[in-house]
Amino acid sequence: MRRLAPLLCLCLAALASGAAAQTADELPKDCAKAETQRQLTACAYRDFEHAQAAYTAVFRELFNGLDTARRTLLRTAQKDWLAYRTSTCEFESSAVRGGSAEPMTRLQCQTRVTRERTNELRRQLNCPEGDLTCLRPVRP
Repeated sequence: MRRLAPLLCLCLAALASGAAAQTADELPKDCAKAETQRQLTACAYRDFEHAQAAYTAVFRELFNGLDTARRTLLRTAQKDWLAYRTSTCEFESSAVRGGSAEPMTRLQCQTRVTRERTNELRRQLNCPEGDLTCLRPVRP
């Protein structure tokens, strides 16, 4: 987890340089009423933050239930997954590269991919009996 934390911080810092620059008063209380690109991007960032928080919680729960060898494997998988998410969302947002919608589009992709990964990790915590691909973390 110690090695993964700096990587997560770098990814979040990169996002923060663009979308997090939004001030709280620019973010509408109801994102369905967002009118400007700045508001839409701020709402996309808020959605990403929620997805990232859920991902972090599930990752920690799974990580803490694993032995040392499996923790190492999970760290490697997560590092590779972060690279995948970054490149996938870079590709998806390239359709609007340089435009005002690029940060929003990237954040929407990152939110979707993060939620998908959260569900994959959650499956490891709640897998059905007989699933041989399940890690079955040790629960305290």
